[in-house]
Amino acid sequence: MDFVKALTFITDDPRWKEKVAIGAALGLLSFLIVPVFIIIGYSLRLMQNIRDGKSLPLPEWDDWSGDLVRGFKLFVVYLIWALPLILVSIPMTIGGVMADSDSFVRTLGVTILVGATCLTVVYGIFITLMTPGFTLWFARDEEIRSGLQLSEIFQWTREHVIDVILFMLAYIVASFVISTVAGIVGVLLCIVGLIVTIPVATFVTYVYQFNLLGQIAYKDSTGRVYYPPATAPVAPPVQPPPASDENTPQS
Repeated sequence: MDFVKALTFITDDPRWKEKVAIGAALGLLSFLIVPVFIIIGYSLRLMQNIRDGKSLPLPEWDDWSGDLVRGFKLFVVYLIWALPLILVSIPMTIGGVMADSDSFVRTLGVTILVGATCLTVVYGIFITLMTPGFTLWFARDEEIRSGLQLSEIFQWTREHVIDVILFMLAYIVASFVISTVAGIVGVLLCIVGLIVTIPVATFVTYVYQFNLLGQIAYKDSTGRVYYPPATAPVAPPVQPPPASDENTPQS
């Protein structure tokens, strides 16, 4: 994966300013929820374009309803995978209430609370590692059932665990850096700039995440990297010096 190009590729598109501006506008309206689904669906199309080897993968904003549908369906996949975390939160809440009681009930409550917390941490790590896999599986045909193929996705994750870990680390670092830069620039622009920089950072973070996933998918299907390393220019061959007049035979 090219972690730098996953961010700088945006400016390779001749219409990148318009595309980022629209994405930022949706990021500004993300409190309405629906724009978030549209951004997710758009980012998924970006990932599919990279997977398919397109040279300018940043999509046009020409499929609003399609982006909304695919974004919502991918959210449903996320939600289904997260259901065990939601279910574990129930005994965790009960254990927390019981821990405030006295004697035996308190001991039992603490035990339930600790056990539920451990399960939450373990499953949280599991679902984090599985996220790239079920996202790529869903992107194949955009069907919810495709993102729920547990055995296939688990096997793929085992075989690509290094890529998955690198993706997660890069995403965490990039999210922190992008949000920090956006915050600093927004403050320097008299606070009002945050209205622009934070939505831009939100959109760019989605794009960065799905670009990396697209690179993984492209390499998985072709065996090659999407962004080949730059090759050093080949020096022209050195021409031998011309023969001097002193060596020319006299007539």
